[in-house]
Amino acid sequence: MRIIVTALLGAIMMLGISCAKTTNGNGDATDRKFISMKMGSRIQLSENPKATVFLADPTSENPDDQYPSMQITGTTYTGDYVTFTLAVPELPFKPGAYPVTNTGNSMTVYMASTTGETLKTDPAAAGFTITITQINSQFVEGTFSGTISGSSSGSTNVQDGTFRAVLQYKSR
Repeated sequence: MRIIVTALLGAIMMLGISCAKTTNGNGDATDRKFISMKMGSRIQLSENPKATVFLADPTSENPDDQYPSMQITGTTYTGDYVTFTLAVPELPFKPGAYPVTNTGNSMTVYMASTTGETLKTDPAAAGFTITITQINSQFVEGTFSGTISGSSSGSTNVQDGTFRAVLQYKSR
């Protein structure tokens, strides 16, 4: 009887160890990378987006290249493209709000699956903000919300937007 109980306890312990969740040390799983948002009545989800920080190139004639920027891109299951662009005067990017009224900050959604229209933020209109809640050398995550608009569809409200992406650095 003792052998059966010992074998049963050993099997239960091995099962418990093999089903452990991988975490980043803070108790939350960071295996899943995504962009998720509610646009009007639709839920948009992009798995495995990429976040690229482009280093400043002060020798470039293009003024957009003369400051660091971050571009977060993803494609939804229906084929729509989602892109965020953030800019800072100098590195590093830090947690905080990045309103689109600041130069270089924007969001664009190309609606390939429905209208083929490009919806984007209006830098002259207040209200759309991208917030970095956590960033390190490997990942960036945050939230976003506000209004985006297209030339024929008018404005669309974006709610409950969240993202988590693998971060990489590139020179221009």
